[in-house]
Amino acid sequence: MAKPILVTGFEAFGEHEINVSESVAKSLDGMEVRGHKIRSLVLSVDFDGSNRVACMLEKEEFAAILHIGLAANSAHPRIEIKARDILDFRIPDNSGRQVINTKISGKGDLFSTINHHDWDIPSMIDSPVVSEDAGEYICNETLYRTLLNISDGTPCFFLHLPLAQNDAKGLALQCLDRMLRPPCLDVGAGAIIQDGKFLAARRAQSEKHAGWWEFPGGKFEDGENASMCLIREIKEELELDVTTGEMIGKWIFDHGDVVVRLHVMECFISSGDMKLHVHDKTQWCDGPDEVEWLGPDRDIAEAISARLKHHHRLA
Repeated sequence: MAKPILVTGFEAFGEHEINVSESVAKSLDGMEVRGHKIRSLVLSVDFDGSNRVACMLEKEEFAAILHIGLAANSAHPRIEIKARDILDFRIPDNSGRQVINTKISGKGDLFSTINHHDWDIPSMIDSPVVSEDAGEYICNETLYRTLLNISDGTPCFFLHLPLAQNDAKGLALQCLDRMLRPPCLDVGAGAIIQDGKFLAARRAQSEKHAGWWEFPGGKFEDGENASMCLIREIKEELELDVTTGEMIGKWIFDHGDVVVRLHVMECFISSGDMKLHVHDKTQWCDGPDEVEWLGPDRDIAEAISARLKHHHRLA
């Protein structure tokens, strides 16, 4: 049986009559993400609440742990990747406790057990931001005490929500999906540019994703960066020697069984006669809609096309 996902929210506190994190956590209870059922808890805003999940971890295991709380003064949702070893309450908690400038454990700050670099955060709902300051109140204390008791790398972080947000539930589900999906596989994608056009290549019938168009490239080998990968891959695939130019950007795409992070760079042919090995056709393109692109490659083609037009205007 698959391990459950644990999602927590908090009861209201201080001057707030409601806490958005409570309603979001409750709305997720019983849902499934990547085959794991969500179990929701509403935590008290005091020491017992901050320590509850840490105590649960002594007896239970979870596929992922998502703490949700209110950040009333924040304009955007915050993905908290660090819990600080400090408590300094501006107001008392709901039990009347008010801790001033005190360490939680004395063991130093702790980092969330997620790899946010794999999350394609710019594409997520309601424009969340990455933060290393979860505050000095119960939210930070809860994350800290939980992380202190995680010994098996269970993905865990704190999601701070502003008072008003378009789709907090949708964002929470996106976060859970990213917590549970496979790590990104780094792949180089070459934007081979010549005479103001860029090269598209069609996957041969014997290849995976046959018939779809892509940018030539492939998986990084150990020790490679994007430039090294592309020089090698384009030589193997097209028998072209290329030099690399500027980085155009990075795109993350979830194929279901694998998540790919495409590192897209300018490439320029220095020598060689093109011969196809994993493709059956190539085409020089002016714009993004001339071929049927694989995965996110149309978005990449659009970015390259806009870049080339911009450079043409400046020339």
